[in-house]
Amino acid sequence: MLAQPLTMIRAVRPDLSPLSRAILEAILLNEGPIGSAERVARGLGLSRFQLARVLRREGLPPLHVIGDWAMVLSWLVTAERDDVSLCWMAFHGGRHPSTCYRLIREVTGLSWEQVRARGSGWAQKEFLKQLRPRLRGAVG
Repeated sequence: MLAQPLTMIRAVRPDLSPLSRAILEAILLNEGPIGSAERVARGLGLSRFQLARVLRREGLPPLHVIGDWAMVLSWLVTAERDDVSLCWMAFHGGRHPSTCYRLIREVTGLSWEQVRARGSGWAQKEFLKQLRPRLRGAVG
């Protein structure tokens, strides 16, 4: 479980609706994606379009972006705590290492080595930036 980011999210975004908070908490408890947008939405009694609108209205990124960030944070925390390589985590998680390295680059814009050097504190701050409310009509 990613407890520290969860605590930080509660402090940074106390304004989140119970639904958005539950989605974020489920992703962090799972340490990554909780399913497709279709499956998650159906479980909540929504369409995937309604789910996307709920997240967008709250200034949150799409479900897959939140899940990807949580996965990267989980890998980083595990690497720091257990002193294991990403390759080891990938194999033990049933993933191909190249897929993991690629995901880290897509999510952070940096290589695993760069992310690892910056540490989980840096990654948590970057993740929180993704969760800050976006201004309506803002470009970017």
